[in-house]
Amino acid sequence: MLVTESNKLTKTQFSIECEKALYRYKSRYQKIEIYKSYKYGNVLMLDGCFMLTEKRSNEYHDKCILLAKKNKLNLNVLIIGGGDFGLVKKLFKKNDIKKLYIVEIDEKVIDVSMKYFPKFFNLNKRVKERIIITIDDGYEWISNNEILFDVIIIDCTDPNPIAKKLYSKIFYKKIFKSLNKNGFLIQQSGSPALNKKDIIDPTITKLSSIGFKYISLKSFKMPIYPSGIWSFIKCKKE
Repeated sequence: MLVTESNKLTKTQFSIECEKALYRYKSRYQKIEIYKSYKYGNVLMLDGCFMLTEKRSNEYHDKCILLAKKNKLNLNVLIIGGGDFGLVKKLFKKNDIKKLYIVEIDEKVIDVSMKYFPKFFNLNKRVKERIIITIDDGYEWISNNEILFDVIIIDCTDPNPIAKKLYSKIFYKKIFKSLNKNGFLIQQSGSPALNKKDIIDPTITKLSSIGFKYISLKSFKMPIYPSGIWSFIKCKKE
């Protein structure tokens, strides 16, 4: 069976040859699907878009972890989104983390990922004790947050009706206030080939107007995403 992503934002289509569907569920927030593919192992789709695969997600995770690396002890790190836990194990390997806070809006994403992508949840006791998971809207959570972070990663979907406020200037102001001096923000920012005008350029403009410094776009190969090239925006609070 051919499973196709029809991305309305990028106006692209991309298909993966799959053996069978393993799971389908409509949560309060989105449609969640898991397929068993021939080439990539299990595949996670959210609202019809490919998000995660067993065998070819290293490009995304490794690039994000590289950008998040900080030469400081006892880091406080926040991930908004990231309920698939793909970043967690490598974050702890590359950084000295005191606490990792994960704020995921959809508890079902965590539950399903734990079942179909178990390698990401294979964490030792010491790591588990330093993870705090909150099921909440990241926008609302950061509005009430009083913790200062050294690294904040926004690992959300593209700006669909649920996630679009995570790309707003008001949200970035709240992120700025939640960062320590010299703290980093890393934002998933779509395809440089397809999302320059609708995601990348507006995001950079908003971040600059708020006071973020050293704003840079980091692109990398990602075969299961539109155009095969994806990106993060990284910036710093001085």
